[in-house]
Order: sequence, then C-alpha cells, then structure tokens
Amino acid sequence: MSDRKDFDLPFDSDDAEEQKLWSTLKNLSREEPSSDMRRSFYRELDRRSSASFAGRLRGWLGIAGNAGWVTAAACVLVGIGIGQALNSSESTEPTRLAALEQNVAMLNRELILDRLEDATAGKRLRGVIDAAYVVQDDAEIARALLMRATEDRVASVRTAAIDALGPSLNSAEVGDELMKLLETAESPLVQLALVDLVLRNGSNAQLQQLMQLANTGRLHPDLIKHVKNSFGSESV
Repeated sequence: MSDRKDFDLPFDSDDAEEQKLWSTLKNLSREEPSSDMRRSFYRELDRRSSASFAGRLRGWLGIAGNAGWVTAAACVLVGIGIGQALNSSESTEPTRLAALEQNVAMLNRELILDRLEDATAGKRLRGVIDAAYVVQDDAEIARALLMRATEDRVASVRTAAIDALGPSLNSAEVGDELMKLLETAESPLVQLALVDLVLRNGSNAQLQQLMQLANTGRLHPDLIKHVKNSFGSESV
C-alpha cells in the first residue's frame, strides 16, 4: 500500500494558466509523516506542555500560591532594608535594626505555620523541619506541630513532628497528648517515634508509663523488647 495521499486544493479563478497550475498541484501527492517524525513531535509536545523550571522551583520553595509569593516578596524587601541598615549603620538607630530583625522573624514564623497547614505532604514535612528550630520558644508552632503529630494522614510527617516535639515533651499540653497517642497509635512507625522520644526526653513518670505499656503488651512486640532492653532488664 502506498504511503502517499492526494489532497484537494481549492481555488477560485477564471485565469486559464492559474487553473492549470492548481490542477497540476492537485495531482501532487504528500507522504505520511514517518514513525521517527511522529515520535519527535510527541516528545516535543510533552516537553512544551510540562511545567517550566521556574514553576517547579516555585513548587519546591513552597511559594506557588499567592500567599507564598507575598511572604517571599516581603522577606526580600525586609532583607534589602536590613542590608541598607547595615551599610549605613553609623546613621541608623539600633532600635530600627532590631525592628527589622523582628519583622524577618515574624515573616519566617508565618511561613512555617503556612507550610504546616499545606495540602502537600512534602511541604508540611519541610514546615516540620523548620519548626523544630523554634518550637521551644513559640507555643503556637508547638500546637501546630502537635496537630501534625496526632492527626496527619502521612506517617512520615507524623513521625517527624513527634521527633521535633522532643524539647516540649515535658510541657503538660504536649506531654499528655503524646502519651495518649502512644497508647492508641496503630502504626508501628508512629509508636517507634514516640517510644524513642520518651526514652530520650521523658520524665520519670513518662518512663514508668512507657514501661507499663510494654509489660502489659500494649506496644508492638518488637517495641516491647526495645523498651525493656533500653531499661536494661526483661521485666520490672
């Protein structure tokens, strides 16, 4: 079978020479595109329709949305302000520089809280990592982390949030919620994160509660052995 097709070429002219030309063109045939040409076309189409590097970069940085861009732009403006303040330190009052630093800290805090509430698990995880550095000094961030630790649907985000809450384990609000979670958690990974958290940062009462859970078989079997070995005995 021939790979060539005929195509009708319309024309509207009374000129005999022009009619003759169109008649000749009408009899010409055209080859179908080769398989290689088709594959090249679809590769190029896929490349053109894929996300641009700038779009992917915005996604990685967590500033794809309007709120993220506003936060990032504000950070840039504040950073420029700090740079100008440092360059003209002789004429800038210390209180003004302190105010700029406070604004940067506030914007960074809002960015962390936004990431902790993001619909994307990867961005929530980044928020957890950033929050770990300031959780001891910020009760609101501690509460947001506690929500990730107890309610997040992704186990990796939950375990990371649990680990980040280590310095706050001895506070009543955080400690009570995490010890309740230890008793009810169904995921072995979540239980392991909680067990290690209590072993590292737990009070005497929390350590005794952990050992009681191990002795009564309310932990994953592998974790029971881990707990007892950590205490240096097979029984209490």
